[in-house]
Amino acid sequence: MGTEQNITKAWRSLYREGVSSPGGSEGSLELTIVVPTFNEYANVTSLVNALETVLCGVQWEVLFVDDHSPDGTAEQIRSASVANPRVRLLERIGRRGLSSACIEGMCTTIAPFIAVMDADLQHDEGVLPEMLHRLKTESLDLVVGSRAVPGGGMGEISAGRVMLSHLGSKAAHLFCNSELSDAMSGFFMLRRSFFEKCVARMEGIGFKVLLELLAASEMPPRIAEVPYTFRPRGRGSSKFGVCASLAYLRFLGRRFSRSFGATVRRVGEPALGGLLHRR
Repeated sequence: MGTEQNITKAWRSLYREGVSSPGGSEGSLELTIVVPTFNEYANVTSLVNALETVLCGVQWEVLFVDDHSPDGTAEQIRSASVANPRVRLLERIGRRGLSSACIEGMCTTIAPFIAVMDADLQHDEGVLPEMLHRLKTESLDLVVGSRAVPGGGMGEISAGRVMLSHLGSKAAHLFCNSELSDAMSGFFMLRRSFFEKCVARMEGIGFKVLLELLAASEMPPRIAEVPYTFRPRGRGSSKFGVCASLAYLRFLGRRFSRSFGATVRRVGEPALGGLLHRR
């Protein structure tokens, strides 16, 4: 069994064990914000302070999932948790990956609503209350922060990344169960019950966990989009690069293979049955 399969087996086992969140009962904790980190030491304090400002009146926690960053990110999070019980850390040793980090984080919370966002301050935490309100008051599975709907924007990111985002969203529509304007978004909130329906079919490979959720859902999910503008990175360097692009292409390739195989089976098996019947 390969390394990726071992990792997938590990977080599926973690989900089945039902690890719970300290610092709050299921009746009091409303929202967990899962934040994957790698070398984000300089942004931890700023993000926690921003969440404190916008989530007043909400029973929330932030769960940082750190892949053993060499810059001391985990130590910074531990220091923050001493002063603020809303701050939690899951440090992973010997494995890396944004998608699997998000999945492991979502597996470890009992909150009925879960948000995923980056630590680099590019996602606008100010729209989290709207996301939560819509999930609470509407029959939705998922609310996505979109840069492509009216009121949203790509900000100051490079033209190359803008083009890749548009192309990625168009390609994703071919293999996923929804029509999102910004399928490449890494900023969203969902019901834990929806995650529970999808998690057993998720691979935890790559960097776009939203795409995995959409692809893993057996039925088209009920989705709303809220606009936000992508902000410049706070501090540190972007994790987006050639490796991330290749991981996305591999993901789409696997989805294409499965979709193509399913289509062949749907068309071929009845035709073969007809031939055999005529014989």
